[in-house]
Amino acid sequence: MHKTRYALISVYDKTGITELATHLEIAGYTVIATGNTYKFLKSAGITKLKKIDEITGFPEILDGRVKTLHPAIFGGILSIRENETHRDDLIKNDINLIDFVVVNLYPFKEMKDKDITFDEKLEFIDIGGVSLLRAAAKNFKDVIVVIDPSFYEDIILFLKNKEEIPIEIKKLYAYETFKLTAEYDRMIAGFLNPEGGNGDDIDTGFSDFYKSETKELDVRLKKIFNLRYGENPHQKASFYGIDKSYAFDPFEKLSGKDISYNNLLDIDSTLGIIKDFNKNKTDGFFSVIVKHTNPCGAALSSVSLKDAFLNARKTDEISSYGGIIGFNKKLDKETAAEIKPFFVEIILAPEYSKEALKILESKKNTIIIRYNDDFMQWKNERLSFRSASGGILVQEKDDIPDDTSNFKTVTNVKMQEPILNDLIFAWKIAKHVKSNAIVYAKNGMTTGIGAGQMSRIDSAVFAREKMKNAYGDVKKIVMASDGFFPFKDSVEYASKIGVSGIIQPGGSIRDDEIIEAANKLNIPMIFTNIRHFKH
Repeated sequence: MHKTRYALISVYDKTGITELATHLEIAGYTVIATGNTYKFLKSAGITKLKKIDEITGFPEILDGRVKTLHPAIFGGILSIRENETHRDDLIKNDINLIDFVVVNLYPFKEMKDKDITFDEKLEFIDIGGVSLLRAAAKNFKDVIVVIDPSFYEDIILFLKNKEEIPIEIKKLYAYETFKLTAEYDRMIAGFLNPEGGNGDDIDTGFSDFYKSETKELDVRLKKIFNLRYGENPHQKASFYGIDKSYAFDPFEKLSGKDISYNNLLDIDSTLGIIKDFNKNKTDGFFSVIVKHTNPCGAALSSVSLKDAFLNARKTDEISSYGGIIGFNKKLDKETAAEIKPFFVEIILAPEYSKEALKILESKKNTIIIRYNDDFMQWKNERLSFRSASGGILVQEKDDIPDDTSNFKTVTNVKMQEPILNDLIFAWKIAKHVKSNAIVYAKNGMTTGIGAGQMSRIDSAVFAREKMKNAYGDVKKIVMASDGFFPFKDSVEYASKIGVSGIIQPGGSIRDDEIIEAANKLNIPMIFTNIRHFKH
């Protein structure tokens, strides 16, 4: 066997490669390099350097499409060092062992979204690099495979100390390599998929998958962080993101304890509600308080954020204890001062004044979240996932903006503008309440919320009890229902408690009967023609 030790380097990203090649040279390795990598290392002063064709005896051909795919290279990588037959084959064919394979791939992920032709994008599908990596990773017991500049520092340390790289690290590098090549191929498959998708995520192509006979839906999840615990303290839990969803972070924790599973569900629910009051800068000051993913109070104010918070809290002060408070605008010190005396689990705002943050950070167990305002403006095509019966339910997320031009007043009673504004406000809140949902509101604030009851009339009664506890006997309120009324009983009950307007999806087989009841009781009613049911 030849005594020369070889390391093969073929990298698109040249970051840190000169330093690694230098230490390989000092350690006694001759570097084999492909075209551009060879030129780069030669100009950097690496002397123990060979071009790939000096090893293969064959020139690079097809504009560089074929350069490393040769037995002289793959024999040197795949040979099992302790196997006598392999050793004899290498000697017979004058093949040298290759101990290091340092390769990073053509940046297909970045280039597929560039404004270049389809054929130009195809040229960024790496073939030789992937083959080299897979070969080296398969033979990790004898070959060190290095896929990323972040690995170089550890390799250099072993080379400096003249230490053998432990088998556990070699195996870890092989694992990372096969993860990389699997993801790389998944991206290419998504790019070439005739039924939609672009290889980044499953969102953009879901409607095409839904229509087609495709039996597989490829989901790539990335671990974002571990959670404090699951629904209960004895359950371990982590948060994973779909890659495209985390092109930017939706929120940042500024202070407080670690986030739990339930915390994250509440954060998601609160962000969804804020989003409906964050479409433009004319929505006024908005605050919502969430408990167990349901809003228990919400309010709009033209006066201040503090006013919005106090009105939201008044809807249900008991349930607000230990809740999640969300805001649509920068949190100021006046609002923070109002929050401070109360037990609050989480606070979410797009920004905090220095004074407000100082006040709130004194609440050590309260999680302070700054959400990304861009995330609020993002036109989502995200999907919703839920495990059920040993499988996964997948649906498009219900985050489309309501088109009020499709709302229709179905009664003969004239709709006054203040009532209409309150109805739209209540409808936005009802969208985020667990069904069956009833929301009462007045003057841009909730006055009572009924969630999760087995019948709609029960929700109406429950929400009324909440309202009586908070405000006493309130009249001229509006009522929103997330689903249609199956019977006229809810309309009749609404009349008894002073409801002056109703908004609901419509679609009941008894719609005519219900409209007739509303007309008889002189209550204007809107059909939205869209349902926001939250099961």
